[in-house]
Amino acid sequence: MVEPKAIIHLFHTPDFVPPSAEPSPAFDCDMCGEHFDGEPAGSGLFMWTRGEEVRFEEPPLCEACAQNVTLDALTRFEVEEEEEG
Repeated sequence: MVEPKAIIHLFHTPDFVPPSAEPSPAFDCDMCGEHFDGEPAGSGLFMWTRGEEVRFEEPPLCEACAQNVTLDALTRFEVEEEEEG
């Protein structure tokens, strides 16, 4: 009985390499200037007008600055509520 022989084919094609994962976005905090990777924890809001055109900009904030801005806004809101009432 003759044993079967394996047939090996050599293909001249580049190896399949899965595409590399997209790098996570990186930002500089608009308040403190700290460079961080990943999505911003929050954003500021600038609004200005030029003639009849209204423009908005939402600069990125790191986690610490986003928390500080949020707490400052809440504190100011509470103070205004107390002054009115």
